[in-house]
Amino acid sequence: MEKLMDVGSMEQYYEQIVVKKMSQKKKTMLILGFVLLILGMAVSVVLAAALPLMAVAAFACLAGCGYLIYYIISNSKVEYEYTFVSGEIRIERIKRQLRRKKVCAFDVKAVDDIGKFNDLENGQKNIDLSKQELVLHAEQDEMNPSTYYLLIHDKIRHKPAALLFSPDERTLEKIRPFLSIALKKKFLEIQNEEKLHKKKNGDLQTA
Repeated sequence: MEKLMDVGSMEQYYEQIVVKKMSQKKKTMLILGFVLLILGMAVSVVLAAALPLMAVAAFACLAGCGYLIYYIISNSKVEYEYTFVSGEIRIERIKRQLRRKKVCAFDVKAVDDIGKFNDLENGQKNIDLSKQELVLHAEQDEMNPSTYYLLIHDKIRHKPAALLFSPDERTLEKIRPFLSIALKKKFLEIQNEEKLHKKKNGDLQTA
C-alpha cells in the first residue's frame, strides 16, 4: 500500500508498507510442526484402538503440535509501516494487522551513513552489525540484495542505531534531498552500481 498526499502547504506525506518474509528458522519449525502433527495423528489412531489411556497423552501432544503451528503462522504475519513527513521517518511494526509497536523515528538530515546491506557482487555484509550498540530490523528480508542499512539517531531511545529496511523507489526519492552532501554522493554511487549490476546480469542471461 502506497499513498502520497499534501499535508499543509509545505509538507508531503508518504507511506510505504513492507511485508516481512518468514525466516528460514521459522520455516523449519513450521515444517517440523506439520511432521509431528501427522505422526501424532497416526500414533493417536493406533493408541486409541489398543491403549485408550495412552491415547489421551497422544491427543495432548497432538494439540501441542497444533498450537505450535498456529503460533508460528500467526506471529509470522508482520508488516512494517514507513511514514515519511518533511524529512522525518517513523517506522512501526504491525503484528497480525492488530498490534502496533514503534520501531524508530529519526531525521534523515542526521543520518550518518547509508548503504546496501549486502554487497551486490559477492553477497558479503557491508556493515558489521556486531559492532553496533543498537540494531533495528524493519526489512522485508535480510538476505535480499535490495535491503539497505542506515546509521541513525533514534528519537525513541535517544541513541545511535543501525537500521535495516527495504525502501521502495519513492521512499528513496524522499530521503535523498535531506542527506548530507557526502551521503548524496555515496547514494548516487550505490544507484549507479545497482544499474551496472542489473545490466551485467541481464547481459549474462541473454548471452
